[in-house]
Amino acid sequence: MKTYKLIFPLFVLLLIVMTAHAGVEQTKHNFTSATYSPNAFFWGTQQVCAFCHTAHNAGSQSPLWNHETNDLQPYTMYTSPTIDMTQSATPHNGSLVCLSCHDGTIAVNSLNNVPGPEAAGSYGSPGGAALDATGKLTSSSGAFVGTDLSDDHPVGITYDATKDPDFKSKTGNPQAYPDKLLDEGLYVECTSCHNPHDNTYSNFLVESNAGSALCARCHSK
Repeated sequence: MKTYKLIFPLFVLLLIVMTAHAGVEQTKHNFTSATYSPNAFFWGTQQVCAFCHTAHNAGSQSPLWNHETNDLQPYTMYTSPTIDMTQSATPHNGSLVCLSCHDGTIAVNSLNNVPGPEAAGSYGSPGGAALDATGKLTSSSGAFVGTDLSDDHPVGITYDATKDPDFKSKTGNPQAYPDKLLDEGLYVECTSCHNPHDNTYSNFLVESNAGSALCARCHSK
């Protein structure tokens, strides 16, 4: 019974990753493909999921997380005198996993567990105009965010509509809005609006933003 309790959660996580593979394969996040990701791909690679996930030696930032991260990387956070909710000094995991590639400080192919040798290292050789010779995103790439987040939608925000009437109240139901968009049920992070596995709505949005519908899930006006 104890063995079953250990194996079943791992099986569920692997199933989630396998399902996500079908969605990400034909997007720019397929770094094995010069066809789908012409500006950022890696020669000599075949495993689409390996750039973010591994079944062994995973990091704690996200389920079965495989990409190198730097939790101590300093970021310039968004600031505004109109922010009433609590602004953290640094992004939380729901943004750090994205920034581990998009801030340009870590190579996209720098993994905790490289396929085959089961050790940290670089997976494949970089190709495409969006990457430099070390596999990092270049500042000229449209995917580059950098470490200055002051001109981006704020992240690291503890969502609390009681502090600002221009936002919709949480319901307590993780499947209802705005709760379902919050990282760990608490924070506004990159993953609140973006799903790296699915580009159905362009820019990897979690749903359509036609008529600012996605914005209106949280904002009252």
